[in-house]
Amino acid sequence: MERQGDLTLGVRKGTWTLEEDNLLKNCIQKCGEGQWHLIPQRVGLNRCRKSCRLQWLNSLKPDIKRGGSNLDEVDFILRLRSINS
Repeated sequence: MERQGDLTLGVRKGTWTLEEDNLLKNCIQKCGEGQWHLIPQRVGLNRCRKSCRLQWLNSLKPDIKRGGSNLDEVDFILRLRSINS
C-alpha cells in the first residue's frame, strides 16, 4: 500500500462484497477481535484496517442488536433529543 500525502493508494473503498464479509468473519473467528492492522494482510483483503474494524463493529458482529426499538428506548431517545435541542 503506497501513501501519497494523506491519500492511501490502491485500497478498495465503497460497499463490501459478501465474499469480503465472509473473509473478515472467518478471520475474526480464528484470530479474535483486535490487531486490526494485521487483518487485511492475513486474509488478503484490499481494505484498510479502519474499514475492517468498522465493518465488523457496525455490520458483522453477531451481538449487534437489530430490529425495531421498544417503546421505552424510543421515549428515552426522544427525551434526550429534546434536552439537547
